[in-house]
Amino acid sequence: MDLRVMTYNIKSLELDGAAARRVVRAQRPDVLLLQEAPRWVRGRRRTRSFARDVGMVVVAGGIAGRGAAIAVAPHLVPQVVEGRGVAFEPRTVRFREGFPTPRGYALARLARGDGRGGALTFVSVHLSAQRPQRARHVPVYVELVAREAPDLVLGGDLNENPRGPSVLALQPPLRDADADQAHTEPVDVPRTRLDGFLVGSTVTVHGVTVPDGPDVLVGSDHRPAVLDMSW
Repeated sequence: MDLRVMTYNIKSLELDGAAARRVVRAQRPDVLLLQEAPRWVRGRRRTRSFARDVGMVVVAGGIAGRGAAIAVAPHLVPQVVEGRGVAFEPRTVRFREGFPTPRGYALARLARGDGRGGALTFVSVHLSAQRPQRARHVPVYVELVAREAPDLVLGGDLNENPRGPSVLALQPPLRDADADQAHTEPVDVPRTRLDGFLVGSTVTVHGVTVPDGPDVLVGSDHRPAVLDMSW
């Protein structure tokens, strides 16, 4: 099964939402991992509208995923055997610990379409920008990865460079999809790679690219990353 997977922090569509839509449409992903999807007033409706405008269907996350969501191309909807958002931190953390953003993730399982059985799990994550909060969440992701690997693609805004402790804690059983992937942030002159993919051993990586262009520069404060893979 050949797939194109895109991860994109869309900053709650607070910048140029039309440009963000064009960025996604230009890449034509089969699976879209979103971070900072709209959460507040009409957040769920706005996320679904965004997906619909780029020719996709939301199957996981949103409010329950604390802003992490997953959408798939319509032809893959029949293969989705599970889709959910997982909030592992309560909203009250904002008031207890100096207003950090409460965290969660979105998970979707995609069955093979060739009748061979098995399912591939996709997880959209948005790690904290605060190192202590990231460290506190590592056990959640270590447990998740141990349960889902090797048939796993984890992507998102990791808020840490590829050699950071939170990212390395998941390797193995996962591996960096592309150690030479281009930087993604800040969007105008990227100097660090905060967005990318970790994959399990059953995933064959054909390449990871980082889109550029006028729409990328105004659609969000992060550049997206695009994984071409087979499983």
